Amino acid sequence: MIKKISFFLLLITQFSFAQTPEKGEVQQVITRFFDALSVANIPQMKSEVSEGFILLENGEIWTIDTLANKISRPKPEGYLRRNSFDFLETKIDKNRAWVYYKNKAEITSKTRNVTIKWLESAILRKEKGRWQMDLMHSTPMK
Repeated sequence: MIKKISFFLLLITQFSFAQTPEKGEVQQVITRFFDALSVANIPQMKSEVSEGFILLENGEIWTIDTLANKISRPKPEGYLRRNSFDFLETKIDKNRAWVYYKNKAEITSKTRNVTIKWLESAILRKEKGRWQMDLMHSTPMK
């Protein structure tokens, strides 16, 4: 009897945290955005955000053009950035989504290796069947 109850509770837990395809789509916007950012692919970054996209970064308000200018600066030889994400929560209500996650960037070059971590959140909107970010907030973690 206890084994049956334990199994039932395990099933309930699994289903309550189940990943839906729509949540996966929202999370993929974040992943594609940072993949593009890592290689300074400005057109791909812009395709993942809405026209009025705002990034709250280090106490400043940036547009996608501000971010594009920052990442377009020359990189050191052998520069490589790899991002990984721990999606903590993704909520969807009709054509709006909220997501918060931990972002870890491992940045390497011939002269330096560094790992940077952030706690980030984003608000997305689905328009014409496609999710795009309206707002992102980034807080460095220690």
